[in-house]
Amino acid sequence: MIRTCRECLQDTAEAIPVGLEPTISCGGRVIYLCPPCRSGLGVVPLSQHPAGSLGRLLFEEGSPWTGR
Repeated sequence: MIRTCRECLQDTAEAIPVGLEPTISCGGRVIYLCPPCRSGLGVVPLSQHPAGSLGRLLFEEGSPWTGR
C-alpha cells in the first residue's frame, strides 16, 4: 500500500509506522515515515515500542532528538 512520508511528503510503498497522532474523533492516526527519513531522524518503529506505549514518537539512543 502506498503511504505518504510525514517528513519528506513523498509517496512510498515501504512506509514504516512510527507513532500515533492523537485526534479528537477517532483516538489516533498512524504516522508513517519512509525508510531514509526514519533512519535519518532515528525514530523507533511503532512495532518496537514498549508494551503500554501511548504511540508517541520515540527516538533511538544517540539520535539528535534525544539530547544524548
